[in-house]
Amino acid sequence: MKTNSICLIFFLFVIILFPSIMAACPLCQGGAKKDTDFAYKGITLFLALLPILGAFAIFYWIKIKSKSIKNKETQNII
Repeated sequence: MKTNSICLIFFLFVIILFPSIMAACPLCQGGAKKDTDFAYKGITLFLALLPILGAFAIFYWIKIKSKSIKNKETQNII
C-alpha cells in the first residue's frame, strides 16, 4: 500500500512540474487540412455508433433464432 502512495505522489509531482508531458500530440487534433479533419470526425462517428450497431445485431440475431425455434416447435406439434 505504501508503494502505491509513493508512486501516486511521484506521478502527481511530475505532472505538476512538467505539464507539457500531458499535452496531446498534434495529430490527434485533426490536422489543418479539411480531409484530415473530415477523416477524424468520420472515424469518431463510426466508433461512437459501433457499440449501438453491435447491440442491434445481437438483438436481431436473437429475434431470428427465437422465430426459428418457435417455427420448429409449431411444426413438431402439427
